Parts: sequence; structure tokens; C-alpha cells
Amino acid sequence: MHPLRTINRAALVIRPREPYLRWAASLDVKAPEHAEALRLSVSVYLVPEDPDAEEETPPLEDYFAEIFERELEAWWTDERQWPTRRDMATFREWFDVVGDSLVTDLGTGQVRTEVL
Repeated sequence: MHPLRTINRAALVIRPREPYLRWAASLDVKAPEHAEALRLSVSVYLVPEDPDAEEETPPLEDYFAEIFERELEAWWTDERQWPTRRDMATFREWFDVVGDSLVTDLGTGQVRTEVL
């Protein structure tokens, strides 16, 4: 068994909800078929641990705007067709979010990172 490395990060696991799926399915004729596959997909965002150590994961308010835009862009890059209302309430309607404070790296090789 390989030694485990705990990463000094928290994870936010994002799953699309019905409003996001409806939006994704509305964008072109092939979209409904492809959007159906999104029901089973998740995105994982690594974020710094709460600096005050008051919560297991940092406040979602610090990250929801960027996550919202990344999730929209992952499906459709034309920002003119994105929803205009992208506040915290809309984010919560469009996505389920689970935070986890323990991230463990099971990999044994070099970690390749990309700057986007």
C-alpha cells in the first residue's frame, strides 16, 4: 500500500439540478440528449481550507460566482446565452453543493497541473 498524502484543501462537489439541466437542454437541437447525461455528472473544485478554522469548508459565498461561470462555460461558451441572474440564490437553485474538508491524494506519480 502506498503512503497517503492529505492535501491542505477542501473540496466542493457540484452536481447540476433541474434548472441547469433545462437551460443546457434548451440551447440547441442536440442539447436535450446530451444534457440528460449531466444528471450523473459532478464537478469537484479544490479550495483553501477555512482560514479561520470555524467551518470544515470555506464559505461558498467566496467561490460560487466563479464556480457558476465555470459550470456554464463547461456547457456553453457563448456568454450571451447564459442566465443574467447569477446570484447565490440562483446558484443554489441550479446546483447541489457538498463540501468536504478531507482530500486525500492516492496517486503515486508526479502531479501535472494546468493553469487555465
